[in-house]
Amino acid sequence: MSAKPNQEPGLIERHGLTRDQVAGAVWTIEPSGRRMSGAAAAGLALREMGGGWRALGHLARVPGAGLVYAVVARTRGRLSALWGDPPPYPEG
Repeated sequence: MSAKPNQEPGLIERHGLTRDQVAGAVWTIEPSGRRMSGAAAAGLALREMGGGWRALGHLARVPGAGLVYAVVARTRGRLSALWGDPPPYPEG
């Protein structure tokens, strides 16, 4: 698994995504072309990281995980600021 920033030139177009889609959620794209977004994508990434992250990734499969993901995604800039790591871009 590799992570790439959605600002990489041509990346979102190459995968048939829009700027709005990538601004609203994390995405995973498997070698087969299968795409996932939101809680499902975050859960897969966490499970692939292994260790304690794997257990957290499995929580993305429980009912309500999508709602929790949506709240975190919507407030990620404020959460980062609380943790002392504000985002390098203005929130819109």
